[in-house]
Amino acid sequence: MEESSSGNSAERALKDKFVLQFLAANGFQVVLEFGNALEMEECGKKIEGAGLAWSRLPEFNPKFDQADLYMDMRSPVCRAQFDLEDWI
Repeated sequence: MEESSSGNSAERALKDKFVLQFLAANGFQVVLEFGNALEMEECGKKIEGAGLAWSRLPEFNPKFDQADLYMDMRSPVCRAQFDLEDWI
């Protein structure tokens, strides 16, 4: 058998998913899913700039995982409805 050179499935999932989680200023747990790492990192810098901490999740399923607010930032509709400044 050949070994996979790309690592285990958890490592692959982390490379493929760009999910950010933070505790908002109002105490709500917010989860944002992005299409690429650059957008996620930019959002993370804004969160850190507001004095809050964030973490990257390997994956998030809105049907089974819990968050007070989940926004799929890959969607133009979600992007239009979500303002990070309201949460930090």
